[in-house]
Amino acid sequence: AVVNIRTETVLNLTELPEWGQYGNELDKFFHEYFGQAYSKGTLKYKSIGSGVIVNNDGSIVTNAHVVMKAKNIFVVLSNGTILKAKVGKINRPDDLALIKVDLPGPVHTPKLANFKDIMIGETVIAIGSPLGLENSVTVGVISGKDRDFSSDRCSYLCSGLLQTDASINPGNSGGALLNLDGELVGINLAVVQNAQNIGFAVPANKIDALLKSGE
Repeated sequence: AVVNIRTETVLNLTELPEWGQYGNELDKFFHEYFGQAYSKGTLKYKSIGSGVIVNNDGSIVTNAHVVMKAKNIFVVLSNGTILKAKVGKINRPDDLALIKVDLPGPVHTPKLANFKDIMIGETVIAIGSPLGLENSVTVGVISGKDRDFSSDRCSYLCSGLLQTDASINPGNSGGALLNLDGELVGINLAVVQNAQNIGFAVPANKIDALLKSGE
């Protein structure tokens, strides 16, 4: 149920105020610096993240910052199948998003853990695609509950988070944090830079609220 998410974002540099005055110089510089990623005032860049299939209707939960500004979103299943996705719901305060794909067949989706049953010190397993290494597994414990965290990845404060010492790296964002019963405890969010094993995840109760919003 854990998938790799690849996004493509197109930035139109001609909309910058400086473009009118320095457009020719900038065009030459960006072409030399970015190569094929740059073309006639537009810069295309790619990023990676993770997601969790939560329903066989093709619903996938991930972080909002993974998909929010993307022009194209592609989901890679565990068997290598690549599917194009579209954004369904965005919850910026909780940095959660729901995207949808047309699944080629049924998937064993994880059950959401009961937030009240999550205990500090219990073992958890993080699965995602750190640095593009699909379905990488790390193990740790729940280090704290109801934590607040602000990151340069999102321009807002995320609150009510789970803290874990399971290794979370770039590309893990949006991946699964599971307990030993295989239940989805949270969605991996971020790790504190220049610290050792301080990571955060959006807890199951917030995932449940996202899935039920608009019903």
